[in-house]
Amino acid sequence: MRSSVIIACTLAIGATAWILSGQFADGDKRAAANVAETPQEAAERPLASVRVRVLQSRVKQDVLVVNGRTEESRKVILRAETAGPIIEVPSTEGSVVEADEVIARQSVEDRNALLAEATALVEQREIEYRAATELAKKGFRSGTKVAEARAQLDAARARTKSMRIDISRTTIRAPFRGILETRYVEKGDYVRVGDNIASIVDLDPVLAVASVSERNVGSITIDEPGQVTFIGGGVANGKIRFISSVADPDTRSFRVELEVPNPDHRIRAGMTGKLTLPLPPVRAHVLSPAVLTLADDGRIGVRIVDAADIVRFKPVSILTQSSEGIWVSGLADGERLITVGHEYVRAGEKVRAIPETAVTGS
Repeated sequence: MRSSVIIACTLAIGATAWILSGQFADGDKRAAANVAETPQEAAERPLASVRVRVLQSRVKQDVLVVNGRTEESRKVILRAETAGPIIEVPSTEGSVVEADEVIARQSVEDRNALLAEATALVEQREIEYRAATELAKKGFRSGTKVAEARAQLDAARARTKSMRIDISRTTIRAPFRGILETRYVEKGDYVRVGDNIASIVDLDPVLAVASVSERNVGSITIDEPGQVTFIGGGVANGKIRFISSVADPDTRSFRVELEVPNPDHRIRAGMTGKLTLPLPPVRAHVLSPAVLTLADDGRIGVRIVDAADIVRFKPVSILTQSSEGIWVSGLADGERLITVGHEYVRAGEKVRAIPETAVTGS
């Protein structure tokens, strides 16, 4: 019985070994089947075909569009420089006034009489000074008396000049051509020094003002042309006349002024619109969005074919989008862009590049 057990165990071990030997043999066959193909086999495999286009850059003139508003180019509030009642207000609110045009007149009151008195005193002091000078020459008057007479003459002349200036101040005139926006006085009002008389605004030229971010302000240049489009549909052209050197502390943006001719005063201050400001031209390529792809690290780019017909990944930066396609930077003129089949090939793979029927600007 002991011998039969030994025989049975021997048969079981043999059967197990026979089964395992078959599995190992199959595994070796499968492992052999998974071995990478040889360079010769890879060379004999047919190349993938792709369509390519030769890239040619174009000049891109980009613009910056920002919200803005119009402002008067100048504004002044005229104030009384002497006290007295208003006797005349010839100009009406909203009217166009010319430079030096009379806005209001004050009564001169007794100023003319005081001027006549001051003028007479000047004549008297002149006589006294001449007499003192002649006596000093003959030795009958000291130099001190001559200096005193000269001082009294100068004081009389100064008083006369002051009176004439005070009389001239009773006529308030426009400092420049503009619009009489507000008149603060009426005929009969009594005003003191510093009281408001009228406000005048200059709307020719008018300013279109906007705030530009710190990212874009460096790309804008003074004297460059610009355009403002109003909510109502009107469009006006001008040029950049001012760019702030200091940012607004709250918004971190910079004030930009577009000077717009406005001879007929059609554009009013306070209108809102969009300013279109030019940015420096750049050379870029226009691509179809369909040719864009992602690298393994997430970068956006395209696939090109080098001189040896090897596929290469080329990262790009998207500048903007237009009706023609996507403007990108990062590509070089003369490179062959894969336009069809780029999704079926990988970087480093050799392909058969088929040119498009015509070489066009990308």
